Amino acid sequence: MILNFSQHKHGNDLLLLLLAANDYITADSLQQRLHISRRSLFYLINKVNEELDQKAEFPITNVKKLGYYLPKETLQFLKKIAQKESSTRVTANTVQQRQLLIIFSILNSQGRSLADLTYQFDVSRNTIIRDLKTIRLELEGYRLTLINTGTGKIIDGSSIDTRKWVYDHANQLKPLINMLDNPVIQPQIVNSQIKLFERITGKYLTDDARTTLQLFLFWYLNNSQDQSDHFIDKSLTQSDLTLDHIWAQSFLNDCQINNPSEADYLVKLVNSSQFSHVNWNDALIQKLKPFAIRMISSFNHLSGAHVAAKTIGDSLTVHLLSTYYRSQYGMPFEYADLKNIKQHYHHTFEITRKVVVPFEQYIHQSLSDDEVALIAIYFGGALREQKTSTPAQNEVLVVCSSGIGTSRLLLQQLESRYRGIHFSSPINVLQYENSDLSNSRLVISTIRLQSHNALPIITVSAFPSKLEWKIIDNAIIKAGLATSDTLKLFNIDTLLDIMGNYAMITNPDGLKLALNDYLNQLTQEPLLKNIHEDSSELIKLLPSEHIGYLTHQKTWQQAVRTAMAPLVADYSIEKNYVDQIIALTNQNGPYMVIGSGVMLAHAAPRDGVNSLGATFFLLDKPLSVMSAQKEVRLIIGLAPIDFEKHLAFISDLMKQLQQKDWLSALYRTNSYAELLKYLQESKE
Repeated sequence: MILNFSQHKHGNDLLLLLLAANDYITADSLQQRLHISRRSLFYLINKVNEELDQKAEFPITNVKKLGYYLPKETLQFLKKIAQKESSTRVTANTVQQRQLLIIFSILNSQGRSLADLTYQFDVSRNTIIRDLKTIRLELEGYRLTLINTGTGKIIDGSSIDTRKWVYDHANQLKPLINMLDNPVIQPQIVNSQIKLFERITGKYLTDDARTTLQLFLFWYLNNSQDQSDHFIDKSLTQSDLTLDHIWAQSFLNDCQINNPSEADYLVKLVNSSQFSHVNWNDALIQKLKPFAIRMISSFNHLSGAHVAAKTIGDSLTVHLLSTYYRSQYGMPFEYADLKNIKQHYHHTFEITRKVVVPFEQYIHQSLSDDEVALIAIYFGGALREQKTSTPAQNEVLVVCSSGIGTSRLLLQQLESRYRGIHFSSPINVLQYENSDLSNSRLVISTIRLQSHNALPIITVSAFPSKLEWKIIDNAIIKAGLATSDTLKLFNIDTLLDIMGNYAMITNPDGLKLALNDYLNQLTQEPLLKNIHEDSSELIKLLPSEHIGYLTHQKTWQQAVRTAMAPLVADYSIEKNYVDQIIALTNQNGPYMVIGSGVMLAHAAPRDGVNSLGATFFLLDKPLSVMSAQKEVRLIIGLAPIDFEKHLAFISDLMKQLQQKDWLSALYRTNSYAELLKYLQESKE
């Protein structure tokens, strides 16, 4: 049973003991059960009797040598109150929901005791005590404080902070908001007023925003009825008589609230909500739309995506309207799942952070991470609608920074080694973050990625070492894509080992390539079309002026810039393309160092590629790239014009690099002349 009659500490607990008693209760028994002194007990009985007297009810009565009891009439009076309180008993689905409901229950009372909360939420006293510890931390974020008083626990803080907390949690508080006692303002009145706002302004709320606003306004207006001192913003200046303000003033006047500050607060609250449709003739909307189009264009340029302006242009413009109002009104949005967005959609988030800069300059404010996350969701949704997600049969995703270069080299080796397993075409980080991964079971990447949908991720070199191949083998087995026995069938190295037991192999690298090509023809179509066996692409993309022997290079950055210089000189690439190669390496680590001292220096076509090209520069001595374990001796610069035309070059390059004797002989050259001669002999 729950009872909220007495305003004194232990007062309701005393009455509940007397209500539940079938006989007299002695002072000693009451003292022990309430855990108070005898003096405090007598004081408490006198105070409760004063409260009963104010309600014209008979007091707690003492019969000498028997104890205390409640007169019949007082029993009936208190039982009616208890029955009414019992109807407010609430069932919460989760611990978090219960804690939010406890906060709201305390907010809307003159004080709640542990006994009240224990009964209301049907949990133990210890559970409520643990909840209150968590609640204190929750309230601190809103500058609210949980304190103890003589009437129980109350929440102390400003009116505006209390309102923000209720608004942010309105949907979760629905069970208790709908239980408000004797509301003066009925829910249907609130609903009709919201519809009126939409009709006269042309700004229509989303379903979620409308539900949140309905619940909050129902609580807010009925809560305001009981306040003698309404919220007043002393810094408020006289507002223009816009349609929004006319509506707000009329609405509040109907609710017997005549306060310009409250009307202005209501306008800010509604306009800070999310809209689904707006009046496109509105002057502010006309100013915001070009920013939305510019943001989409910038996002495409920075990400390499192809989000059409017509896809999200209007919806993004509508969203910017709410964003504009929130920034101007100082009513910040807080995204509950911000940490997840920044972690699992890091690349999408960071690109969005860059594209909002012109809008920030327009509003003369920087957008919070919460606001940026909301806009990032728009772009992520557009990418998913464009079916950038991987096809259902792709059991393993292959990911790289740009989706080209190193990941292409890795893909060819994976498909050769693990026949029968479906690998995706290489995708970039943006595609990975915004893909439907429900049909994928493993991610293999040349750069470090954040885990997404609990999908296992392994990071390896473009040319995996023996240890890395073992790591890949184990990951494939663990993902249930193969067994240790079937992996032996996939592995060409195993075939070579078997042949080596019965015959002498004079050229193992050449035999490995031949077996690979043969098995390709037997089991599937060629991995890459239009690939010639005569290294024609190497000849075409590596004229003599694109080949060099570098000496006296102090840093890997200097070496990369020197190696890419011929492509800048003949306008195959822009200077910023080289800057992006260095930036990607600093950001993702030395993933472009693909093994055996080779660095495949590349970025995405969008980063400044004008025409297909490549360079081939040998260093006189190795240089460390960000770590002593990653050293580079050969820099191969690649400028891909798109995601397909460089594939033949990559395939031919891989064949050469897989021949260890070829690479060892290359490293023994000591001058440009020797290098050029060696490459020409290799082409013949």
